[in-house]
Amino acid sequence: MGEVTLYHALPYGLCDGLRRRILPELYADVTPVMDLKRKMLRCHRSQGEWLGSSQGMDSYVGEMEHMSRRVGEMSGCFEFAEGWRRHSHRGFSGQDRDPLSELLGSACRVDSNYERGRE
Repeated sequence: MGEVTLYHALPYGLCDGLRRRILPELYADVTPVMDLKRKMLRCHRSQGEWLGSSQGMDSYVGEMEHMSRRVGEMSGCFEFAEGWRRHSHRGFSGQDRDPLSELLGSACRVDSNYERGRE
C-alpha cells in the first residue's frame, strides 16, 4: 500500500466550534476558477434551499465567494484562495509529504508561521 496524505478544508466561517479562528497551513489559489466554482455551486439547488430554510442564508454562492476572498487576503498573495491543513502523517505517510503543494506549484503558498507553530 502506498503513502496517503490527508488534508482538512477550513471550516465554514473560518472558525472552530468554539469560535476560534482556524488558520490554514497552505493556501491554494482559486482565482482562475472562481467563475466555475460559482457555476458548480449554483447546481446544488437543494443545498441552497436547505441553507435558506435552516440557517437563513439566502446567498450561499455569495458566502463562498466572501470566504474565498477572505482566505485570499489571509494568503497575502492571492485574490481568492482555499485553505488547507494536513492531517497528522503518523500511520499514513512520511512527515514532510505534501503532494498538494507539489502539484499546485506557484498556485500554492505554505504558511511558514503555521509550520513553526507545529514544533
